[in-house]
Amino acid sequence: MAHIGGLVAAAVAAVAILLHASIHKIDEGHLGVYYRGGALLHSPSQPGYHVMLPFITSFRSVQTTLQTDEVKNVPCGTSGGVMIYFDRIEVVNMLAPTAEPLM
Repeated sequence: MAHIGGLVAAAVAAVAILLHASIHKIDEGHLGVYYRGGALLHSPSQPGYHVMLPFITSFRSVQTTLQTDEVKNVPCGTSGGVMIYFDRIEVVNMLAPTAEPLM
């Protein structure tokens, strides 16, 4: 009987590990994009909890709300050979949630 109890405990632990690796959360203002074998899949996920194939599928959370990116110390050369350095460049963008990924 003790042998069966150990097997049951091991099976429960394996299922718990698989569930933990399968369930993930996409935050509000983000979309989930999925990769399987390094290839981008076609269907993104809306915010909420989702399930994926563990160890085969991976996901990234992509922000779809207004975001500001900043690049510092950007060199720019003119046609006369003069180098100009911009201290800071800011880019403000917002990804449309309905945008299709380019494949």
